[in-house]
Amino acid sequence: MAPSEPRRLSRRQFALLGTQLVAASVTVLLAIPIVGFLLSPLFRRAPTFEAKVGDISGVPDGEPTKFTVSFPQGEWTTANVDAAVYVVKRGNTYKTFSNVCTHMQCDVHWDGSLQEFLCPCHGGLYNIDGQNVGGPPPKPLPQYVHRLDGTTLYVENRFTESI
Repeated sequence: MAPSEPRRLSRRQFALLGTQLVAASVTVLLAIPIVGFLLSPLFRRAPTFEAKVGDISGVPDGEPTKFTVSFPQGEWTTANVDAAVYVVKRGNTYKTFSNVCTHMQCDVHWDGSLQEFLCPCHGGLYNIDGQNVGGPPPKPLPQYVHRLDGTTLYVENRFTESI
């Protein structure tokens, strides 16, 4: 058996292979910043801000009380965003709820006659502990991360669970 000769590339095949290698290199070099831009929000941590709710010594036991706090909107603007916080005192513990419904992000309010939080948009109901008890909301009311300094309550612009 005679040894076979190595296969030789023609000039056309060599030029085609070279063109494909250059095109692949350019594609990879262009894709790196695009992929980095698309994935960067996954690795960037949102800044946490704390807002003073106020003195909660007058909050009655078992009756949600509404406060308004102001958070910075974001890194691109200096404007503040007002948010409603419902403070619920149960004995010696406090819960701080957002007033945003988990169904369609409408504003909920405490209805004293129902003894529940009511979402007027689609009839969502939440009990005093923030659990959804009626209507379409899929999750409980979001609870702010909070801390108590004496009788002064502070909340952060993040929740105990993801919405």
